[in-house]
Amino acid sequence: MLDTLKKLQNEFEHDLSNIADGSSLQNIKTKYLGRKEGLITLLFEDLKNWSIEKKKEFGGSLNELKRKIEETLAEKEKTLTEKNVFVDLSIPAIKPEVGHMHPISQLQKEIEDIFFGLGFDVQLGPEIESDYYNFEALNIPEDHPARDMQDTFYMDIEHPKKHPGKNIVLRTHISNMQVRYMEKHKPPFSVVLPGRVFRNESLDASHEHTYQYMEGFVVGKNVSYANMAWTLDYVMKEVFGKDVQTKLLPSYFPFVEPAAEGFISCLVCKGKGCSVCKQTGWVEVFGCGMIHQKVLAASGYKQGEYTGFAFGFGLSRLALMKYSIPDIRLFAENDLRFLNQF
Repeated sequence: MLDTLKKLQNEFEHDLSNIADGSSLQNIKTKYLGRKEGLITLLFEDLKNWSIEKKKEFGGSLNELKRKIEETLAEKEKTLTEKNVFVDLSIPAIKPEVGHMHPISQLQKEIEDIFFGLGFDVQLGPEIESDYYNFEALNIPEDHPARDMQDTFYMDIEHPKKHPGKNIVLRTHISNMQVRYMEKHKPPFSVVLPGRVFRNESLDASHEHTYQYMEGFVVGKNVSYANMAWTLDYVMKEVFGKDVQTKLLPSYFPFVEPAAEGFISCLVCKGKGCSVCKQTGWVEVFGCGMIHQKVLAASGYKQGEYTGFAFGFGLSRLALMKYSIPDIRLFAENDLRFLNQF
């Protein structure tokens, strides 16, 4: 048996010297270690017919030969792989996919920069709010009919004692930050606040229940309606181009008086009238007004000492106009075919 093993080892070393490529290596591997017809495999199959003495005498040598053949072939395979690796440096590299900011976030940063250039501070506020800051401090008491205008998500949680008001809500606007901010700051100041707001509304091509919003306000001595009109006209022209026109029409919001709805000339039809602007040539994009003196008083200011204006607009609605998008739901569907256009 030792002669058989020695002969098998010599035969393997001879075959090993003739290996030139992966194909010949595989043939040698099959010849000696193949699952059915491999020479080493066959010897192990015959092992069950050996006597106990023969197994003790030659079994170790057979195992050692198998181990040596396996290790030698593995080392040979590694050598051939390294030798045959070829890198063509002229082939263009595969460009990895790199993420980028969402189009709403891009627009938000653009508008933040515009306001920053006007001297505005950029702040954030809580999305989970007490109804005091969301409603009552903004001149919207519990029985006020304006609450019916707000499709509010009320949260079924225990009310923290540190919060004024009776309920906890998901904020319906970022105006919740007006009194919060003014309680801690003394005029003059100008601040803009981006973030999410929540309305219990049905989804369609122009409405969402969760959307990105931006509000801002200015408070100081002798701040006027004309200051507000100029500021918002300037921002709209920076966002949509110098040719866009703006107009303010009287409206109603409990926390501002007088109040106005802001329109821009339709970018689709250039003011001539189309289905987007309902043939009017104008599209509503923001609300605004002079801060109500009751709101200033709720912030701890002496009534009549300061004046200010506030405004707010949906970033999704502005993005629809800026990028000519037909359906607001596209911004939330995370379809890369859509998002990669920006």
